[in-house]
Amino acid sequence: MRIAIVLDYSLDLVGGAQRAALNEAAALVAAGHGVLVVAPRPRGRAVLPPGVDALWTEGRRLPLLDFPLVRDDDALRDRLHRHLRSAGIEAVHLHSEFGHARAALAAARRLGLPVTHTVHTAYWPGLPAPVRPAARALLASVAGPVPRRSPNPLLDHTLAVAVAADVVVSPSAHQAADLAGLGVPAPVVLPNCDDGSGTPTPLPEVDHLRVAWIGRCVPEKRPLTFLAGVRLAQRRLPPDRLRVAIAGNGLLLPVARRAAEDVPGTVLLGRLDRSGVQRLIADSHLTALTSQGFDNQPMTVVESVRAGRGVLHTDPRLTEGLDRAGLLTAGADAEAIADRLVELALDLEPVRRAAEGARASADLFAPETHVRRLLPLLAGQHARA
Repeated sequence: MRIAIVLDYSLDLVGGAQRAALNEAAALVAAGHGVLVVAPRPRGRAVLPPGVDALWTEGRRLPLLDFPLVRDDDALRDRLHRHLRSAGIEAVHLHSEFGHARAALAAARRLGLPVTHTVHTAYWPGLPAPVRPAARALLASVAGPVPRRSPNPLLDHTLAVAVAADVVVSPSAHQAADLAGLGVPAPVVLPNCDDGSGTPTPLPEVDHLRVAWIGRCVPEKRPLTFLAGVRLAQRRLPPDRLRVAIAGNGLLLPVARRAAEDVPGTVLLGRLDRSGVQRLIADSHLTALTSQGFDNQPMTVVESVRAGRGVLHTDPRLTEGLDRAGLLTAGADAEAIADRLVELALDLEPVRRAAEGARASADLFAPETHVRRLLPLLAGQHARA
C-alpha cells in the first residue's frame, strides 16, 4: 500500500506528534509499504526515515510559536490532488487538523481515497476569552471556518477534521472516550509506536536512583512542579541518593535553570537529539512524566517502555503501557512527587519491577504491532457508516 502521512507541524522541532508520525512512516516502510510525508518545508534539513518520500509545502510562520501556517486553498488542494494521484497514493493518514489536513482531506475526497485521522491531542491549552475571537479568525483564514463545538477554536478544528474523516484513531483509551463525548463517532484506540531502534538495556548498577525527565519545558508539562518535588525529596534524602536529568527545550527552560541552581544532583541538558534521548534513558533507572490532564499518549512513555524503563507519572488517566511499568504518584503536587521519589530512592525494588513490567509490555508499542493494526484502518475497513 502507498500511504500519504500529512502533518501541519514543522519538522524542524520534532515533538510528540511529529515523532509519532515519523515512527509510523518508518514502520510502514520497514513492512514494505510506500510512504509520502506531506509537511511544511523545514528551515533546515529534515531527518526523514530512510525510504520515505516528502512533499514540502510553503507557508508563513506564526511569530513566537514558530508554527507553520499553510493555507487550505484551491492551489494547495490542486497540488495535493495531482501529487497524490501521480504518486499512486491509496490511503491518506492525517496527523494534524489545520490547513494541510483540510486540503489533503479535500484532495483525498476527489480521488476517492480513504482518510484516517489520528488525534494527537484533544487537550489543547485553554485560550483567554479576549483572544479567542482573534485565534478563531486566524485559524479560519488558514484552515477555513468550522462549527463552534467548544469554547476553544483549536479543539473545534480538531473535531471538524475528526468528524469528516472515515476513521478516527486515538492513541489512548481515555482520549477516545473524551472524543466520543464530544461527538466524534467510534474512535479506534491504537497506541503510537517507536521507530524500532529502542532496545531494552540493563538498569544502571549504581546505588543512587537516576531519573530522567524528558519533554518540552512548557507549563502544561509542569517541569517546575517536578523540580519543586525534586528539591523537597533531596532535603529528605541522604546525600547522593537521587540524581535527576531534565532534557528538553521550551519557554520555561531559563526559569527551570534558575530554579535548579539550588537543587542538588540535578542537571538541565536542554534539547537532545534522538540518540541523545536514547542514551539518557539507558543511563537512567526510570523516566518521569508530570503533565496532568494534558497528555494523550506521550512519546516518553512509548520510548521508555520500549527501552525497558518504568515511568513515574502523576496522571492516573495515562494507562497504555503503564499498567505494569507505571509508578503513579499519590497526587499531582510537588509533595506527592517528592514522596514517590524518596520511596524509590531508598528502595530500588519497585523500580526493578517497573522495568520488568516495561519489558513485558514492550510489544504494545512495537512497529510491527502498530502496522498490523493500522493497515485495516487505512484501508477504510473500520470506516463509519
